[in-house]
Amino acid sequence: MMFRAPLPLIVAAVLAAGPAHAQQPIQKVEVFVNSAMVLTNAQGATVYRLDGLQQLQDELSQGLPSDPNKAAQIAQQRMRAMGAGLQERASNAATGIGLATQYGVDRMPAVVVNGQAIVYGVTDVAEAVRLFLKSAQAQDNGRRP
Repeated sequence: MMFRAPLPLIVAAVLAAGPAHAQQPIQKVEVFVNSAMVLTNAQGATVYRLDGLQQLQDELSQGLPSDPNKAAQIAQQRMRAMGAGLQERASNAATGIGLATQYGVDRMPAVVVNGQAIVYGVTDVAEAVRLFLKSAQAQDNGRRP
């Protein structure tokens, strides 16, 4: 089931960007989700899976024996098998956690536009950008969306 925030919550988050940001072209779209969330229309956006480190830990430790030496050996084999993907996934999650904290993201899904405006509760990234643009246009016209 997809969570959708009420429209006033989405618009309130977008309004936080202020009118100075409304006229800027969209240069960057970042999406903050967990592994259970399914995104649509996310082409061109940077997607951060904030539970990625926990997911990696779970994958590496699943079914390990109680013997620490054997467990370490198996975990190392699993890490080698993951190859560069292990580092990429760990880096994505760590970077995402840092950026989410910096932006003040306090729930997911969250779409951050230009590092300024946050649209919550929308897993269709194109729709989140559309809501941002609609809100920005309304601000430019001097009315509330």
